[in-house]
Amino acid sequence: MATLSERYFCQAIKPSHEGHASLIPSADKKGSAASVSIESSVILQPLEEAEYVVTVYLGPRDFFRLREAGFEQAFPLGMLNKIGLALILFLKWIASITHNYGVAVVALSVLVTSVLSPFTLISLRSMKTMQKLQPKIEQIKTKYKGDQQRATQETFALFREHKVSPLSGCLPMLLQLPIFFAIWSAITHVIEFRGAKFLWIKDLSMPDRLATLPMGVDLNLLPIVMAAAMFFQTKLSTSRTAATETNPMAKMMSGPMMSIMFGVMFYGFPSSLVLYWLTNSLSSMAIYRFAKA
Repeated sequence: MATLSERYFCQAIKPSHEGHASLIPSADKKGSAASVSIESSVILQPLEEAEYVVTVYLGPRDFFRLREAGFEQAFPLGMLNKIGLALILFLKWIASITHNYGVAVVALSVLVTSVLSPFTLISLRSMKTMQKLQPKIEQIKTKYKGDQQRATQETFALFREHKVSPLSGCLPMLLQLPIFFAIWSAITHVIEFRGAKFLWIKDLSMPDRLATLPMGVDLNLLPIVMAAAMFFQTKLSTSRTAATETNPMAKMMSGPMMSIMFGVMFYGFPSSLVLYWLTNSLSSMAIYRFAKA
């Protein structure tokens, strides 16, 4: 079987006897596959007949539609794809109730964040413990003022003793990332998102494009709001201690750099994915506020 695929559609061709045929792709000027031809040779005796059948699929690159047509091999599945497809089925079920895919994305994100809320609460308890340890951390910092390496070692020994981590505030986000990538691997092929509207977003399969700035640059508001929400989420969930100041990784996670990196990375993403992550950040902040109350 040979397949030519794009984001939402694919064209697949499957001979009935692949062992007696060869599929020959041809390339365009850029070297990308542009078409596929079939060559087959059959030796017939006088008055002998042969039948050669080719099945063609032209349609959405949707695993379930491809499987129904017998072309599931055109959509190879890895572990992330399988998780993503399960979440997309759930998303479509929510959309059948809300009648809006934007609302469905928000609801799915809230539900996933709620399921992971126990880990969020564990992170919050760890953060409170670190705040209680702050006076001891300051004592270590003062005692080893001239020996930064020793101060860091003693600080982390204190953390091990009390079973806490300076990166505990980032645990919920780190747990969300595999789920997000699973959804990313599946949601980018959901044809129902094409042209789906939500608030000012005209197409959930594209960046939100609130306006066009001079020089033809698109103003995508959603990634900017998402980066701001991530920054406040990190400030709320991560306590700044001597460890976060001396550990480069912890300092980066607790500062604005991580939020800026995500904002830049997400700037050209489909608005459905950005909406999912923004809702996740807002939901996580709500859980923190509720737990602290």
